[in-house]
Order: sequence, then C-alpha cells, then structure tokens
Amino acid sequence: MAYNAVNGKKFVWWHFSEFEESDFETLEEHFQFHPLDFDDIRDDTELTKLDVYKHYLFSIINIPVFDLKTMQITKRNLGVFISKDYIVTVTRKPIESVDRFFERAQRSSGLRREAMAKSTGFFLYKLLDYIFRDTKVILRELVRETDQVEKQVYDSHTRVTTKRLGMLRRNVLFMRHMIEPQKILLEQFLHAKKTYLPNTLEIYFDDIRDSLKGISVMLDNHKNIVDGLFDVNEAFLSHRTNEIIRFLTIISVVLMPPTLITSYYGMNVDGLPFRENILLVSMIIGASLILFVLLILRIDKKK
Repeated sequence: MAYNAVNGKKFVWWHFSEFEESDFETLEEHFQFHPLDFDDIRDDTELTKLDVYKHYLFSIINIPVFDLKTMQITKRNLGVFISKDYIVTVTRKPIESVDRFFERAQRSSGLRREAMAKSTGFFLYKLLDYIFRDTKVILRELVRETDQVEKQVYDSHTRVTTKRLGMLRRNVLFMRHMIEPQKILLEQFLHAKKTYLPNTLEIYFDDIRDSLKGISVMLDNHKNIVDGLFDVNEAFLSHRTNEIIRFLTIISVVLMPPTLITSYYGMNVDGLPFRENILLVSMIIGASLILFVLLILRIDKKK
C-alpha cells in the first residue's frame, strides 16, 4: 500500500501499515537503509533486535495481538527506522494500536504538539507507551478468561474445559515469551548513544520498562494459577475415568453368572443338570439382575 506521513515540528513520521514488496522501492528512493534491514522486514523475523548504524537505528519490536475469533495471542512485528529527521514504522500486517495512534496524530494538532514537537526519541517513547497500553488490555482479557475457566474446571471439567484451559495456558506462556525481550530492547535504545535519544529520556523509557515488569509479574502469577488449574482438571478427569472403569467392572462382575450359565447350557452336550427346569435358570438370571440393581443403588447412596 502507499505510505502515509505526518509532519512534526522537527521530523516526519512515515507509516506503512500493510507493507508490500512494491513499498521497498519507496524506501530505497527516499532513504539509504541497509539491505539487511529489508531482509529482516521481508522474512518477518521472530527475534526482537536493534541494529545501530551511523545515521539511524533499525529495530524489530514484537507486539502481542489478541485474536477474538481464535482466542489466541499472536505476534506482529513492528519495524522502526529512527533518525534525527524521521521515524519510519513498518508492519507487514496491520497493528491496531499503531494505526490508531497514527490516525490520532493525523487528526489531532494537540497530539502532534505533545508527541512530535521534541525529538524522535521522545516520540518513540510516546508511541511505545501507547502500544503497550493495549498489552495491558490483553492482560485483563487473560484475567477474565482465567476466572471463567476456573469456574468451568470446578463445575464441569468437560472436554471443552480442557481445551479452553490448554489455550489459556498457551496464551500465558506465549505472552511471557514476548514481553521479556522488550524490556531488554528498551535498555538498548538508551545505550545507542544518539543525540535524538539523550539520557534525559531514560526516566521515560524506565516508565515503560516498569510497566512491562509489572505485566511480567502478573503473567508469572497467572502461569502458577493456570498450572494449578491444569493439575486440578487432570485430577478431576482421572477421578472420572476411575469411576467409569469401576462402574464397568461392577457390570462385568454382576453379568458374569448369567453369562456363565448361558454359555454352559449352550454346549451341545446331553444330560446337563436342570436342563428341563427353565424356572430355576430364570431365577438365577433374575437374582443376578436384582444384585446388579442393588449394587447400583448402593453406589449412588455412597455418592
């Protein structure tokens, strides 16, 4: 798609929401980025990274995104080129928080004065702060999902509950895997020693880092809770399996006498005892059925 741009007081923000192969020509025409940076964007790398060049910085930032249809947390890469005179953001697939911030910057002169009147480093702080606020929204969604799954585990513990619990466990682990590298990346930005990333921004980036640390603590606690629910659910399923096996065993034992009798008198042998006494054989079968019913009632009474 064609790029969009917003002019700040000292720099320009270029944004590519759905980056395509044709957009590489635009970047090559206006900037002199290293070809390896284009490879990272093209390959949609899994790693968070920061490359320091003489005239600019290039970073890949992993952004968690919650898909309401699949109920999965997925990863979207945000590519950032930052220099004194510009900041370029690139996403292969749209990231709602980034697009929303860009639209606000286009519409609101107040936001442009607040976020784009200083250096590109300060603007990067405002952008990342806005993005990671959405991460807190995802965390609240995980908390809500955990509460609902916990109720299902203790009330029903069905196959659907097990599947939902497994998805919740996957989301928590995936979220932890994504958040940790971002804290390291923030420190790397400040250690890049660029004029547009002065030491005075450290307090601002520390604020984002503290927010991410808080999210990490919450995710660690949630991991412990989900692991506990997983163990409880497994115990319930194991107990249910044992009850089913016990019930089938009782049925097998109770039906064993009638089965033995029918198989015995089914032999093609003359002179079997009580062969002509149908009443006696029927009484034995009836007694077995009565015993079966009594055992079932006793089991229900114990429950």
